[in-house]
Amino acid sequence: MAKFIIFLDRLIYLYLCFVMCACLMSWIPNINPDYPLFNAIFTAAGFYLVPPIFGIGISPALVMCVCALISFGLGKIYQKFYAKKDSKIVVVTPDELIQKLKEQEQEFMKKEQEENKDDSV
Repeated sequence: MAKFIIFLDRLIYLYLCFVMCACLMSWIPNINPDYPLFNAIFTAAGFYLVPPIFGIGISPALVMCVCALISFGLGKIYQKFYAKKDSKIVVVTPDELIQKLKEQEQEFMKKEQEENKDDSV
C-alpha cells in the first residue's frame, strides 16, 4: 500500500506538471484552442471547468490547488502509517565501518565472557 501511495503522489505531481505546461502553452498567441489536439490538452488540464471571469481563467489554478491538497494529504497518510516501516539507506565511510565492526566484536567478546562465567558457576 505504501508504494501505491507513492505512485499516486507521483502521478498527481506529473498531472500538476501537465497543467503547468498547458498554462504556459495557453500564453502562446498563435495557438487555436479549437484545434482538436489543443482542445484535448486544455480540456484534460481543466481549463473549461469554470468559465473565465473578466477574461481571466481561474480553472487551472483551482485544479492545481486541488492537486496540491491531495498530494499533501497523501504525504501525511504516508508519514503517519508507512514512513516508520520504510527501509533507510545508511552511508558509512570505510573508517566508520572498521570502527563499528571493532565495537561489535568487543560487545560480542563481552557477552561470550559473561556466558562463560555463568556456565562455570
